[in-house]
Amino acid sequence: AGQGTSALELFNEVPDLDFLFVCVGGGGLISGCALVAHEVAPSCKVIGVEPEAGNDAQQSMEKGEIVRIDTPATIADGAQTQFIGKMTFAIMKEKVEKIIT
Repeated sequence: AGQGTSALELFNEVPDLDFLFVCVGGGGLISGCALVAHEVAPSCKVIGVEPEAGNDAQQSMEKGEIVRIDTPATIADGAQTQFIGKMTFAIMKEKVEKIIT
């Protein structure tokens, strides 16, 4: 949950968030943030955000299994993932409300 420290810092400054929007690449950042949000602010909904051209996480959440896609054509190298990780996906399925593009 090391990457969740960014969410922890945010919750320390703004403790009463209704939503936490987190960018999604391989799933590490959103998983860490979702773990922190679940502990610190259980009523806060965690929403993932990714480009439509690279919506492997959105497709995976909708299907309930990891979906592999072609490498997205984008200048955002963190969004050029073809699939999310097994460990991060398990956390996402349990603690992330949804993924939007």
